Amino acid sequence: MERKLIFLDIDGTILIPGMVVRREVMEGLRRARNRGHQIFICTGRAVSVLPAELDDLTWDGVIASAGSDIWIHGQNVYRGSLEVEQIRKASRLLEGFGAVYVLEGYDHMYVCGYGRKLLLDQVASEDLNPEMVRWRNFFRQKKNVRSFEEWDPDQTPIPKVTFMLWGKEYLEKLESELKDDFYMALFQTGSGDFFNGELISLKDNKGTAVRRTADLLKADIKDTIAFGDSMNDYQMIEMAEVGVAMGNADEKVKKIADRVCESVEEDGVIRELERMGIC
Repeated sequence: MERKLIFLDIDGTILIPGMVVRREVMEGLRRARNRGHQIFICTGRAVSVLPAELDDLTWDGVIASAGSDIWIHGQNVYRGSLEVEQIRKASRLLEGFGAVYVLEGYDHMYVCGYGRKLLLDQVASEDLNPEMVRWRNFFRQKKNVRSFEEWDPDQTPIPKVTFMLWGKEYLEKLESELKDDFYMALFQTGSGDFFNGELISLKDNKGTAVRRTADLLKADIKDTIAFGDSMNDYQMIEMAEVGVAMGNADEKVKKIADRVCESVEEDGVIRELERMGIC
């Protein structure tokens, strides 16, 4: 079998919420690497905020910041960023819609004023939904959070904007106004009026990163496999020769996937790699 490049989303793919990566998954990925295949983490998160749960894993590279930051064998080989005017345009709209938004830089996260109050527990929290609670817990643990006003557009590139928004009418306006500037990835939240999403570069996403990584390694795109569950994995699932959606994946991701495996709780990644003869 030809050696494969295997791209793995983190949350909802190999990492169960609130838990470590399961032992079966770690052992299966080690078997794959021992057979000569290469493993790449492919996440929306910045390298600076990768979860500690990955510390026991060994990989060949990291694609971070939703495809804008590529590391291969410990070396940073590519970095892209959004245009400053794009960021300012999105920020003005989100501010006007009463949204919480975060500029996710490579080293620091810049949070809007309302977001700092809400995420750092300076306002009442009785009506927070589970997704907001997850965000709050995440930001409480991080030491690289700064205010939006501290962002220096001339010195600090921003590859991605994350937002939380209340009201479908605002979401529709945001999508309409920004469709020529960003790819918008929305996540399942379980609430009809609450929306959690990412504004991702049209030229740098997980799909373009899979292609760039293969090109840099002089590998054939036909030897790529990608696993994901959410809408920021959409282009990656499309780009890879074999795109695999998790059993717990967004239905839109499942529709364009070549295969659908078991859920993250059922170790779907390893079950599918075993069926392929990879591990």
